[in-house]
Amino acid sequence: MGCSSSAQMMPMKSVKPLAGLAAMEQQHPVRLPCLPGDVLVSGNLPRDVVDKLAGYCKGWLYIEPEQDRWFMPECIRDRGSNLKLVPFKPGKDSSIGAMHKMFAAITKMPRPLMIQCSSANRAAVALLLWMALRYGYSKASVNQLLHDLEFYTVRSETKQWLENQLPEVGKVEPLIARSPEVIQLYDDDTTRLTYVIACQVTLQALLIDPVERKVDRDLALLRSMGLSLKYVLNTHAHAEYGTTSSLLRQTQPGLCTVISQASGADADVQVSHGQRINLGLLQLEVRETPGHTPGCVTYVLRTRTATFAFTGNSLLIRGCGQTDQGDARQLYRSVHQQIFTLPGDAIVCPGCDSKGRSVSTVEEERRFNRRLTKNEEDFVDRMEKRHFSSPQLAVGHALSDEMPCPPVHKKRSLSCPDFTTGAATLAFDMQEMLAEAVQEQCTDAVQEEFSEIHISSV
Repeated sequence: MGCSSSAQMMPMKSVKPLAGLAAMEQQHPVRLPCLPGDVLVSGNLPRDVVDKLAGYCKGWLYIEPEQDRWFMPECIRDRGSNLKLVPFKPGKDSSIGAMHKMFAAITKMPRPLMIQCSSANRAAVALLLWMALRYGYSKASVNQLLHDLEFYTVRSETKQWLENQLPEVGKVEPLIARSPEVIQLYDDDTTRLTYVIACQVTLQALLIDPVERKVDRDLALLRSMGLSLKYVLNTHAHAEYGTTSSLLRQTQPGLCTVISQASGADADVQVSHGQRINLGLLQLEVRETPGHTPGCVTYVLRTRTATFAFTGNSLLIRGCGQTDQGDARQLYRSVHQQIFTLPGDAIVCPGCDSKGRSVSTVEEERRFNRRLTKNEEDFVDRMEKRHFSSPQLAVGHALSDEMPCPPVHKKRSLSCPDFTTGAATLAFDMQEMLAEAVQEQCTDAVQEEFSEIHISSV
């Protein structure tokens, strides 16, 4: 069950290897999944194995009843592990309060952390539920992860319970409670994903990759939240780009449209690699990721609690966009150099998905993306020979039917004050203000310590 963190790549959270773990995994129901990489799951274990693991794990979360005969609290504590008892039975003890207690325990307990139940079934589900809430997975995303991590101990009825706790893609609420700045929207017909990013303090907002037929939906949502739309960002030019921008401008006359300079498409502002886009107290970094088309970019948002990469069609969940109108070698290098170099727990927000998956993480894609984990030559060969043979690639092509974009309006000078090169930074100590804003949005979420936010000087 599960890929071992001893694989070639580093896990999302690196921990010191445990000598003899591979042998334990062969003989007992214990695993250290490569994701997140610092949490083990296990079933009932003999005392000698508990003794050895308790000396390695700094935290131990036991989710069986205290009177269970396999519970060895003295052994665990004697080895210096921080023990916490949180009984958890999906379907029986699955109240919001119980799930929050478990989520809080997994979040706060020291690493390496052991989650133990009788068979590793519920321990794996507890870990998956924690990951889903932390990274914003839909039920399809968790099913993808179940497959990739080879969690064979998860029973069908427990899997069904887990699915029932998770949203479908595009549910109108923050992707993750700890960072309410980002909302994901979904169009069933085109399978395209649009993102709302909002500054919780100034109530300024922007849209990333809006869909023409969903403009009314997007504007109604912004009005209902009391947000002022300032920018529309596009990750690349596509057939309806000009029409969508025109529709939005009809009701938002002060709107500023943004696209990459390399795209050749018209917009108020054309951006290039390394520039920063300021939205209230938030800031997005522009990273050029050409290959799907010559003008593709990825926007990187770093909030106080998470990192998001809005990758468009450059990087999809377990796939990538087509390159028949781009360059396969360029796409491979773009993803590896500009996206895969982000922190492993950075949340990948793709431009489309046909399977109902919401997001992924950089580490997931570094490990499990079956195209981009190939070497460069194999990737180029596959992309050049099989442009339309793969369902995932066909989706990327169908949703990015690249056509010359008709002129919309003249582009604005790059001296626009909210667009900067990021050469110098000025630290803003806004911890208390942002903490209050986040707290109002997610009172039940576990809050992490805020770090300083840096805004490029103008």
